Amino acid sequence: MRHLFFLAGFLIPALVHAQPSRYGDVSYSQPQDCSVITRDQRANPYAYLFRNICEQSDARTKQSVARIMGRPQPSTRVLSVPAHGTDDAKRHGVACMGGLVMLRLPNGWQQALDAEHRYYTCRG
Repeated sequence: MRHLFFLAGFLIPALVHAQPSRYGDVSYSQPQDCSVITRDQRANPYAYLFRNICEQSDARTKQSVARIMGRPQPSTRVLSVPAHGTDDAKRHGVACMGGLVMLRLPNGWQQALDAEHRYYTCRG
């Protein structure tokens, strides 16, 4: 009986706690939501300035982490692109999927890259 309690003492905490994220884990799929700054203050011109600073800061932070970890780096530009599945996206062949700018090809999709081969992020 004593062994049963001993074993339960080790198993229960392992089941309760979720696996922690890896060290240095950064979400590359979506940029930080800097549009919160302009959502309630559409008439304030400084809100758009702070949103752009927020987006550039987020991109530079992710570039630094990606460079250290040897991963692809995001561009400092965040583009306004129509969301995937909308009529504009179908018409122009460009869509925002999960925060990434994707270009339509005849047989699928291609991720859009800038001149320095960094991937573009977007607001959908």
